[in-house]
Amino acid sequence: MKFRSVVAAAAAATVAVALAGCAGASGDETAAAPDAESAGPVTLEWWTWWAGAPAIADAWNTDHPDITVKVNNVGGGTEQFTKLNAAIRAGEGPDLALAEYQWLPSYVSNGVAADIAEYVGDAEAAYNPAVWSLVQLGDGVYAVPLDQAPMLMMYRVDLFEQYGIEVPRTWDEFRDAAEAVKRAAPDSVLVNMPINDAGWMAGLVAQNGTSWWAYKNDAWSVDIDGKGSRQVAEYWNGLVDDGLATAGATGTPEFNTQLNTGKILTQVIGSWGATGSSIKSGAPDTLGKWRIANLPAWKQGDADVGFQGGSATLVTTVSKHPKQAAEFLTWLGSTAEGQRAMIEAGGNFPASNPGLEEFAKVPLPDDKACSGQEDYHDVLLDVAANEAEVTWGPNTTIAFSAYSDQMPKAKDGGTRFVDALTSVDETVTNDLEKSGFTVD
Repeated sequence: MKFRSVVAAAAAATVAVALAGCAGASGDETAAAPDAESAGPVTLEWWTWWAGAPAIADAWNTDHPDITVKVNNVGGGTEQFTKLNAAIRAGEGPDLALAEYQWLPSYVSNGVAADIAEYVGDAEAAYNPAVWSLVQLGDGVYAVPLDQAPMLMMYRVDLFEQYGIEVPRTWDEFRDAAEAVKRAAPDSVLVNMPINDAGWMAGLVAQNGTSWWAYKNDAWSVDIDGKGSRQVAEYWNGLVDDGLATAGATGTPEFNTQLNTGKILTQVIGSWGATGSSIKSGAPDTLGKWRIANLPAWKQGDADVGFQGGSATLVTTVSKHPKQAAEFLTWLGSTAEGQRAMIEAGGNFPASNPGLEEFAKVPLPDDKACSGQEDYHDVLLDVAANEAEVTWGPNTTIAFSAYSDQMPKAKDGGTRFVDALTSVDETVTNDLEKSGFTVD
């Protein structure tokens, strides 16, 4: 199921969020500030936690002496989110900031992200609609997509062969595989459920045709505990209850040990799990033993997948050079040259079609999780072509925080995951109403 029409409708509300009084920002504050008159070069400050960002900036600066990009790492993820909001409230801050897609509506509502549609409109043609819709809110464009993270399945090919397990194509087959693992290796499981990761659950729910937020007729609606979410939650509750899956945080020493020793055979994960270095750093003994496949489907033949992560870069409302900032972003996000610089600097999975073409040319290194997989690029390009569009709401921070609190409690307390989702739904709905939004 696609959500482009929902995104387009929701956009108007996101742009008007400031008028609802939730962040104390005026509608005018979301527009890009006019370029300052300057007879000489300009310097743009880019807040980003990407380790490869300095190399990207160097590649740009070499050929663009009149627009210099300076990188500043003020912390990753939520740390930068907090600092950036505080800086903009104080009338300060950078020209550019990396933003995970789920936080972008909050940045718009808080008056952080400028509307740069007049500068980057031509870039839209370089993207699949599902990706561009993540930054296009109504008639406004509030960032340029840089990388993406469609969900897929990683699996230990050596252990699948050892235990005689076929790669599951549907979620029913996935459960069958989990049962086969338990019979063959009782101390192992097929998969771990990232119990505190709302983005993971939202991605699987999107695959199942549901977006947690929607906007229609000047009102927001919240569907965190709706039919699509309930089916996903009950499915995973069943795996955990029957001892076919663990449910815990990922990235911990315990989790990495389980991966490294073959106690967990698959990961349901964003593409960064395959393209990044988490296996190299956390489970180095398994390098080259993983393969990727399309995410299992609810119905045989369905190809839609959700996102788990990915990021864009926005131009802030305090930037005095939005045109030049947008020029850098257009280069980085939508051109083959810019996306190639990003790939070479950090291995990110590119968001644009020119970037995907560049990605397909890069040989799979020998030190990756899936080294040796002949159809590695083909699988990644296929999942990128089948992303379901999704709407993020203006209070994703509230939703993600409530989820990470309620889901572990449900697991530890023996209550159903759907009950946790109902609690999250109520928290998010109440927050929207308290913030002045009309909620349906």
